[in-house]
Amino acid sequence: MNQTHPQTYHLYGRKTYPQPLTFVGQLQIENATSLKDEAVKLVGDSSWVELIAIPESSSVPVIAGERQL
Repeated sequence: MNQTHPQTYHLYGRKTYPQPLTFVGQLQIENATSLKDEAVKLVGDSSWVELIAIPESSSVPVIAGERQL
């Protein structure tokens, strides 16, 4: 049985240069081929000069304090 698991992506974008990339949203999808369509659906396609998605699984903690419950 081939079962896919959703992947979480963090979206960053900018509307002008030299504006820095800014966090604009997060989405969870099972198929990366639909990433562009889903990202545009989430944040719209109005005047982005750059929109990138970073898989949450690729994040590297630089400082990670203990979580408090």
